[in-house]
Amino acid sequence: MNQWFKNLFRLTSNTTSHIPSNYEKLSRGQLIQKIQTLENRLKRNDVLPPNKPGRKSFDVNRYVERRIALKVAYLGWNYSGFASQGDENTTPTVEGQLFKALTACKLIQQADNCQFTRCGRTDKGVSGLGQVVALNVRGTNSKSDIVKDPLPYVEILNRLLPDDVRILAWAPVGPSFNARFDCKSRTYKYFFEKGQLDLELMRTAASYMTGSHDFRNFCRLDPSKNITSYERTVLSLEIKPLSDDFYEVELKGTAFLWHQVRCIMAILFLVGQKLEKPEIVKNLLDIDLVPARPNYPMASDLPLMLYDCEFENMNWIYANENNSAKITTPLKTYRHFHELWNTHIIKGHLYRTVLQQIECKAINDGTDVRGRINASDNKQSTVLLGAGRTLKSAKYKPLLSRPKADSDQVKKEKYRIRQLNKIK
Repeated sequence: MNQWFKNLFRLTSNTTSHIPSNYEKLSRGQLIQKIQTLENRLKRNDVLPPNKPGRKSFDVNRYVERRIALKVAYLGWNYSGFASQGDENTTPTVEGQLFKALTACKLIQQADNCQFTRCGRTDKGVSGLGQVVALNVRGTNSKSDIVKDPLPYVEILNRLLPDDVRILAWAPVGPSFNARFDCKSRTYKYFFEKGQLDLELMRTAASYMTGSHDFRNFCRLDPSKNITSYERTVLSLEIKPLSDDFYEVELKGTAFLWHQVRCIMAILFLVGQKLEKPEIVKNLLDIDLVPARPNYPMASDLPLMLYDCEFENMNWIYANENNSAKITTPLKTYRHFHELWNTHIIKGHLYRTVLQQIECKAINDGTDVRGRINASDNKQSTVLLGAGRTLKSAKYKPLLSRPKADSDQVKKEKYRIRQLNKIK
């Protein structure tokens, strides 16, 4: 009997032991409905191991509470973003996995009563290496005892998290610490293939973005947030070589708007393709000249990573184990991600072998597929979006001559009217 059926049997035994089940009198439809109800309870982790005789049920509230920060690494392509959205079955999130692990090991009782804060809300598909969250968790002793050594938070949680999410470190923080508002800077990385992009033109365009500017034309406006200022400060923006034909954009700022990095990359790709001049950045930053964002697609989410979040006086602890441990936690984490990396490298070689075979056959037929993959077609315009994605159109239309989206003021007024209509 597998674990699922054991849990199901225990649930039915615990909930019906004092009354007759009468299952033999239920119709087929009623039996199916009963099983579905039990399955839903299992998914919500309502089924707990039975208490041993004479042993009291576990009560988180009996233990000393302490506030900690966690540094989280995750591969985002399997998730609908970092922040929980309420329904983990239809929109799985990294935060949902964290809460599931935290409640399973009894570090918290519920997600909504642990004073949880996050440094950033990365979007669907975006990965993280330096994401930081803060929350109140239980300690090792009851409230009547003196607090002793902290629990091994990294080790406990990593045993329960899925393969694409890992806790890298934890740190003790003060009771008022907020992962969002106490963050001094955030650094993103965006990986891309150079191809035929002109990197010097992209660097020139990037130089216009450093400093404090109104970035409303480099983001997605959300009237429900009622943002009063779109000024953000970009501390640095560099384009660096990685290996072979791949590069990375490293972007550091104090804070970022919704989709700001992906919009910045979209404009840099247009400049690199020589579809727009570097000065287009100056124009888009001039709100008097361009009061509303021209319609243009964002760059792909897949190559984007929240690389680092900077805090003052943060004492990160990467392992609670003593020096006698055969395999330390950082080494376990390294081996874990190395295995995942190795798997994807092998898949990359498989893809490359396929491409080489197709290229060889195509050349024999007189077709230069590699030379044409990023080249503009005489009949079509190709816009790069990153991660191998492109957007084709009959003819490229310059940004400043495109239709504009609603301005911030117009969006907020439409939102206000919608909210009034809901009340009516």
